[in-house]
Formats: sequence, structure tokens, C-alpha cells
Amino acid sequence: MWLGRWRKPGAGPSWPACPWRGSGLSGRGPLVLKLGGSAITVKEEPFKVDLEALGRLAHEIAESGVRELIIIHGGGSFGHPLAEKYGIHEGLRDRAQLRGLAETHRAMEELNRFVIEALLEEGLPAVPIPPISCFLTRSGRISRAFTGPVEAVLGLGAIPVLYGDVVMDEEDGFRILSGDQIAAYLALRFSAPRVVLALDVDGVFTKDPTRHPDAELVEVLRASEIKTISAGGPGRGIDVTGGMGEKLREMAPVAEAGIPVFFTSGKKPGNLLKALRGEKVRGTLLIR
Repeated sequence: MWLGRWRKPGAGPSWPACPWRGSGLSGRGPLVLKLGGSAITVKEEPFKVDLEALGRLAHEIAESGVRELIIIHGGGSFGHPLAEKYGIHEGLRDRAQLRGLAETHRAMEELNRFVIEALLEEGLPAVPIPPISCFLTRSGRISRAFTGPVEAVLGLGAIPVLYGDVVMDEEDGFRILSGDQIAAYLALRFSAPRVVLALDVDGVFTKDPTRHPDAELVEVLRASEIKTISAGGPGRGIDVTGGMGEKLREMAPVAEAGIPVFFTSGKKPGNLLKALRGEKVRGTLLIR
């Protein structure tokens, strides 16, 4: 399945120092890494993996030296088209959606196989753990979780790899469980020293950077600001709409628990490597 190794490019640009440092663990649990679906797939083409980006990210993970690690990846152009087509995010309304349930899960399994292959290619013992078999939700929020397989894989010294998936829902039949919600849940469950999100943008901006060239990167953000702004309260200009807003709302409780969360671009060579090592890199740090 894997279509060739990624080859290391030249050194990336130098960015201002990151306000947190350290690699690996801080005497607590495994580091949690979320690979955004938009960072590893081609958004404009359904069911197409960005093989160069995925291979490079896998190489950077291997080069980082971080081994106590949980990886979660998003769906990108694999999960979203089918979920939208069949209305999976709305829960069960008619039996015609059952095919969509199966197709969506199959598509996410296919993307996961690419991710696993890329990690194995770099010598990383990556073990897939399908969320459909270990999470239940209620109205889209995790209500019950069996994290034994994750703990067991970590105990072996291997790397559990989960992903956004369709799961059974106690109220709505089934729902989409996002990789962001899984990452936040596992970070809290395993007392992660920190969380790193590799996205298709540099971090959190004052406006949507894809539509506003004058958007400014927010280098440090507090969890309390997210709650205030999301509720319509006063605060500095921060874009909390769309997908980034959802990520911030999922990660706010993680930061409130004292676990720093760092957002950076996985599209730029070297960013993830530096973020995992705690080195200087362009991005946004979310703290308590």
C-alpha cells in the first residue's frame, strides 16, 4: 500500500522560541499527538492521501525520539464526504443511513492503514485501535470508554493509533466521534504531559487566515479566553468559528487541567519534529 519513502528536505525556517520545552514525557503519561485530517489528506479530492506529507510527518515522529506516545488522526477527505452524504453526524433517522455507517467506518479504516504503514516504514511499532470498538457516545459526547487496549499497547512499548470514527450512540444510534474529542479524552485519561496538534495552518489566528491575509497568529492563549469568547463575552479578537473553534473548545478542558496544548502546521517541514522535541517553532500554545 505504501508508495515510496519520503526523503528529507532542507532545513526549515527559524521561528521565535517556543515558550515550553522538553521532549518525551515529564514523569506522567504518554504525549498525545493529533494529526489533522487536513494535514495528511488532499482536501479537494475525496479519498486521496497526501503521501508526501504523511511520510514526512511519520519521519519527523521517528526523528523526535518520543516513544511514549498516543497518536490520533482525523478523517480529512476520507471521512467527511461520506459522513455528509449520509448525514452520519445527525444520528440515525432511517435505515438507508446504515450503509453510510458501514462505508464511513470502512473509509476511516482505509486511511488508518495508510497512517500505520507510514509509521511502520519509519520503524515505529504502530498498533491500530478502532474507536468504534471502544467508545460509546451520548448525543455525540463520549459517555463510556474502554481504554484497556490503549493502556495495554502502551505497556508493551508500542504506539496506539486511533482516529476519528463513527461510533455507536446511546441516544442517536450512531454519531461521528471526532479525533479531537478522542485526543482530549485520552490526554486527560492518561495524564499526558502535553498535546500537540499538527494542522494545515500555523495555529490559532485573530481571523480565518485562509480568507483574511491580515490575520495575526495568536502565540499564547488561555483556556478561560475560549470560554468567554465562545459565550459572546468580551475578549481579544480570536477566530473561534468553524473547525478551529471546535478544536479549541475540545482542548480547553485539557489546558484547564494543566496540560499544555500546542497547535502548529503539519504542512511545513520540520514543524512537528520541533514541536515534539519542545524546540522553537511557529504555533499557538494553549494554557490554563
